[in-house]
Amino acid sequence: MSGTSISTSQARNAFAEFVGTTLVVLAGPGLLVLGGDSIGSLEVAIGFGAAVAISIAVIGAVANPMFTLALLFSRGVTPREAVGDWIGQFLGGIFGAALIFGMNDTDRFSVGTNGWEPTSDVGVQITGFATAGTVIAAELIIGTLVVVVLLSSISQQRSNATMAAFTGLAYGVGALFLLNISGAGINPARSLGTAIFADTDPNALGQVWVFVLVPLVAAFVGTVVWLAIDDATIDDTIFDDTIVEDASDVFTGDTATGDRN
Repeated sequence: MSGTSISTSQARNAFAEFVGTTLVVLAGPGLLVLGGDSIGSLEVAIGFGAAVAISIAVIGAVANPMFTLALLFSRGVTPREAVGDWIGQFLGGIFGAALIFGMNDTDRFSVGTNGWEPTSDVGVQITGFATAGTVIAAELIIGTLVVVVLLSSISQQRSNATMAAFTGLAYGVGALFLLNISGAGINPARSLGTAIFADTDPNALGQVWVFVLVPLVAAFVGTVVWLAIDDATIDDTIFDDTIVEDASDVFTGDTATGDRN
């Protein structure tokens, strides 16, 4: 019975992540693709932030593999729960992008995706993003800061609604900053989903690895920054003293274990 209960709980969590991530994709890229000229960067950023806040406070999902990895690092979820969440998130990202594709008369879209380098038409620049180095740096910085807000609001035992509001606000501000630089990634599931249905030059699917890898690095860096500014200690993370000491011993060449339990 206990095994069945655990499986049911994990399935519910995965489905919540699926629904939450679908909402994030519709509220961000969906506005860019379907909103027309009446939708600007501010409206898209608000859409992103509101969707994240609603997902956390109402649906019970973080709707972002970067957030789930940060929670795994900080012992907020178990590895098994994290895997279930990631499955739901990536499926939700793809499903949300498929809905946009369908509502766009099954035409692949050139906006709402992530990438770097300008796109041009007959030598005339019409749209595009910053250089690869700038994109990577910006995605890493913003992703790190949003992770810090999430972990700090949880550590300070804010109410679920307050934590959701702070995280959604940070995400929205980050998206506003990143939209003209990279298209606002900071969510591997959202980036992969839209890349699959995109028609861009350079090809979004060929560049999506950056928008999967960098947010995961940001989850780690954000956890480190959170430890530096919060009362939490490394023992509150999966990087406990034993792991750190073992790594230090390897680095220094000290493999003696006689004084260790």
